[in-house]
Amino acid sequence: MIWFPRLVRTLLLASTSLFSVSCALDENGMPIPLFEPAVVPVSKPVAASPQSKYYSANHFIYVNEKLLPTLHPQNSSLEIALGAQRARLFRQDARGKTLIVETQISTGKEGYDTPTGHYKILEKSMTKKSSLYGKWVDASSGDTIISNGDSREPPAHGNAQFRGTPMPYWLRVTGSGVGMHVGFVPNYPASHGCIRVPGAVQPLIYEQVRVGTPVTITH
Repeated sequence: MIWFPRLVRTLLLASTSLFSVSCALDENGMPIPLFEPAVVPVSKPVAASPQSKYYSANHFIYVNEKLLPTLHPQNSSLEIALGAQRARLFRQDARGKTLIVETQISTGKEGYDTPTGHYKILEKSMTKKSSLYGKWVDASSGDTIISNGDSREPPAHGNAQFRGTPMPYWLRVTGSGVGMHVGFVPNYPASHGCIRVPGAVQPLIYEQVRVGTPVTITH
C-alpha cells in the first residue's frame, strides 16, 4: 500500500508549517506562541485592596498590577464613561485592548456637562491651576472673601486677589479647557466640566499617557 508514506509526508509537512508559524516574532522580536490564550475582558474588576498603593477608602479603584508593566504611554488609550462615572485606561496593541486601570471619577454637574466625543491628550502639567475657578482672597491678609469664586466675577473688594484651584497631574482633553486632574470625587457629577480623579491613581494615569494619547468620552 502506497498511501501510508504519503500520509506520513503530509503530516510532517503540516507539522513543519505549524512549527514555523509558532516561531514567528512579534513587534518586539519575541516568539509568538502557536496557541496563545485569548485576551479575556475583565467584566467585574475588583477594587484595590488596602495593601495596594492605589487603594482609596472612599473610591473604587482597580489596577491590574500584574499587567501594569506592559503598559506605557505609546500603547495606552483612555475611555471616560459619564453614566458609570468611570475612567478606564487600556493597553492597546495588535491583539486588541486590555483593561489595566479603572477608577471612579466625578465629571461635570448639570449646566457644566463634560462633552462627549473623541479627543487626544493635548497637554500635561503636574502643577496646573485653574484660570477660571478658585477663590478670591484679600491680597494683604490672605483671608478668603469668596471660597467658590469665578475669575470673571471679581467681588466688590478693593484688594481682592484671585487664586485658581490647584489641579494636580493635569491632562488637557479639549481645547476649551476640559481635562483630567486630581480633585474631589464624590459619588456623583460635581465638577465644572473637568474629569476629577482620586489622588491615589491619577499620578499613575498621568505617567502612562502622553500628549497624543486617544481619549473617548461617552454617556
